[in-house]
Amino acid sequence: MAKPKKDQYEADPADGMVRALIGAWGVEDKHERLQKYIFASHATRRKFLVEYKKDTGFVDLYCGPGRARIRDTNVVVDGSAVMAAKRSAACTPFQRYVIGDIDPKLLAACEKRLSEAGAGCVYAFNGPAEKTAEQAIAVLHKTGLNLSFLDPFNANLPFSVIETLGELNKMDQLIHFSVMDYRRNLPVMMQDGRLDSLAPGWQKVVKLTMGINEQRHAIFSYWRGLLESKLKYQVSDTIVRVRGPNGAEIYWLVFASRNKLADRLWREIANLSPQRGLL
Repeated sequence: MAKPKKDQYEADPADGMVRALIGAWGVEDKHERLQKYIFASHATRRKFLVEYKKDTGFVDLYCGPGRARIRDTNVVVDGSAVMAAKRSAACTPFQRYVIGDIDPKLLAACEKRLSEAGAGCVYAFNGPAEKTAEQAIAVLHKTGLNLSFLDPFNANLPFSVIETLGELNKMDQLIHFSVMDYRRNLPVMMQDGRLDSLAPGWQKVVKLTMGINEQRHAIFSYWRGLLESKLKYQVSDTIVRVRGPNGAEIYWLVFASRNKLADRLWREIANLSPQRGLL
C-alpha cells in the first residue's frame, strides 16, 4: 500500500486500529492485477509445496496498516499484504508473509490484520526497506518460490531493495514505478541523491545536451537494464500504466522474473498489449 500523506490516518470503527486515508486513483487497478497474478500462479505454488516440499512467500516492505478508506467515500479496502493473504487462501496460500514498514504502529496493525485474515507464518520487521529487505531474505525459503510487491511512496525505492530481494533466485518482483514523481521532480532528484538511490550510476547515460524527455527515457532504460544485466531478471514488456483522474499516468506496475512462465502469466493477466515502458 502506497503511503498516504502525513497524518492521513483515522481509527477504523470495525476494529479500533489505525487505517489509512488514500486517493482513489490506481487502487483498484493495482489490486486487481495483483490478485489475478496470485490466482494465475497458484498451481506453481502448489507444485513447490506438494512436490518440492518448499515454502512460498509473499513480501510487502511498504505495508502500511493493512487497511484503508478511500477519501470522500465509505469504501474500505485491504492493504496489499492482507489482500494477498485473502486471495491466496482461496486457491493456494503462501506459507510465509514478510511485511515491513518504517512506522511501528502501522506495522503492528498490518500484522494483526494478517493474522485475522488467516495468514500462516508472519514476519514483521520495523525499519526502512533497505534494512527489512535483508531481514526478509533471511526468513524466506532460500529455494522456495517468492513474490515481492514493492509499492513505495512516490519514487523513493532504492535499487538496493530490489537487489537484496533478488538474491533469492526464485523471487518474482512486482514494482510500483512512480512516473508522476519521476516526471515532475527529475531535476531535483538528480541533485538530492534520490536518483543515485533509484538508479545508481545514472550519470553514465545522461548528457547535459539531452532534452528533459530524453533524459527521462535514458534513466528508465538504464534502470531496467540494471535489473536485466546486473540481477539477471527478465523485465516484462507488458507494463500496467495507471492513470489519475485527469488522465495523466501516475505510476506503472513493472513485473520482473527469472522464469518465462511467470512472465507469460503476467502478460495474460495484465490484459494489455505488450508495450515498452518509455516515458
